[in-house]
Amino acid sequence: MAAVRDSAELDRMFDDLEHLNLPADYRVEIIEGEIIMNPQRKVHSKIIQLLTMALTDALGRKANILWDVRVDFPGYLNGFAPDVALVKDGAEEDEAGNHDYRDVEFVAEVVSRGSRRADYEAKLNVYAVAGVPTYLIADPKSGLVHVHHDPREGKYTDEVVYTFGSTFTLPYPEVTIDTSDWPRDHRASRT
Repeated sequence: MAAVRDSAELDRMFDDLEHLNLPADYRVEIIEGEIIMNPQRKVHSKIIQLLTMALTDALGRKANILWDVRVDFPGYLNGFAPDVALVKDGAEEDEAGNHDYRDVEFVAEVVSRGSRRADYEAKLNVYAVAGVPTYLIADPKSGLVHVHHDPREGKYTDEVVYTFGSTFTLPYPEVTIDTSDWPRDHRASRT
């Protein structure tokens, strides 16, 4: 499994960002050394809420479900804040209060205009290299949910695509997800 070798550098970068007057409704991540800021929109937030509720209903209130919490992943300066992450029961935090990426069992990202490339490319690759068993991409623009599963040799070997409005069971954790009330993003795209 790949190792995170640059957590100290990520700590410095995030510390520097904390001293800036960043807008409260933006999520900040560092992806391959690049600082990425994306606004949190209502559609994005609602899908995160509904997905988190489904996980909580199935796994219980004590499940270690995170949203927008930094986890350092393998590769060059990858300090991600997944929209939703499930961490193993009993996983311990390090002295800084962070979880090890090897304890992440499920990740979901909700695509926004500014995160499309990162969610479908960079994060897809990094989560597979990290061995995250299941990676869900919810795309409110296309109305599709991509479920990537079973990472081997740095690539996901299984992908199933569902449409918003359907109900399906994740391969891991085995949780049923009902997308019948997931909102769509009908804003016009920039050209």
